[in-house]
Amino acid sequence: MFDNIKAVVFDLDGTLYNFKGLPLRLMWALPTDFSRIANDRSIRKKLKGCDFGTPEAYKEEYAKRMAKKTALKPADALNWYSNRYIGTMCFLLKKYYSARPQLTEVFQMLHSKGIKIAVFSDYPRVKQRVRALDFSDEAMESISGIYSAEDFGSQKPALRPFMEIAQQLGVTPESCLVVGDRDDTDGDGARKAGMSFIQIETHKTKVLEPNHPVWSWEDFTAWVLGGMEPLED
Repeated sequence: MFDNIKAVVFDLDGTLYNFKGLPLRLMWALPTDFSRIANDRSIRKKLKGCDFGTPEAYKEEYAKRMAKKTALKPADALNWYSNRYIGTMCFLLKKYYSARPQLTEVFQMLHSKGIKIAVFSDYPRVKQRVRALDFSDEAMESISGIYSAEDFGSQKPALRPFMEIAQQLGVTPESCLVVGDRDDTDGDGARKAGMSFIQIETHKTKVLEPNHPVWSWEDFTAWVLGGMEPLED
C-alpha cells in the first residue's frame, strides 16, 4: 500500500494546521455578522459536492443564495464573503495559528523523493492563508500547486477538481495520495477519483469509510521522515 506515490494532495484547514477554535474566533471577531456566518455555513453545506463548471458560475450561485438569506445584493454578498469574512480568517490565522510541526521537513522529504506536492482547500485565497500560517520559504518552494475548490467552480468532494489537479501535476490519479482531515470531503473525493487517502486525526474526526489509515500528524510525519516504508494492506 502507498508504494507507488507520485504526488500528495494535502488539504489545508485541519490538516496542515490545527484549526481548533477558529470558528469561535471568527464569530468573536465579527460579532455583528453572526447570522451571515451562520448562513454561509448553511449554504456551503448545501453546495457540498456541487460542481458548477466555472468559478463565475459558482460565485453567482453562492451570491444568489446568500443574498436571499441576508437581504444583501448579490454583489454585496460576494464582497462581504471575499473581503470581510475571508479577510478576517486570514488575519486570525496569522495571529493565532501556525503550520504543523515539522511541516517543512515533511515537504522537503517528499520533494527529495520526486513526489509532487499540492495544497487543496475548499476556501479561496489559499496562497494568502498559507502565508498567514507562516509556511517557510523551503516549504513553499516544495509545493507544485496550490488550489481552491472555488477556483474550479465547485466544492469538495466533487470529482473534477481532483482529476484536474492530478492532470496538472502530471501524474495519474492512481498514483496520488490525498491527505486530509475530513473523510466526507477529502476522503470521498479521493475515492471517487481512484486516489489513496490518509485521514489526519483532529478533535472533530469522523470516519465514514473505515478503509483507510487514520493517523495523528505526528504519526504521518514519522512515516514520511522514516522513508515512507510501504504499509501492509
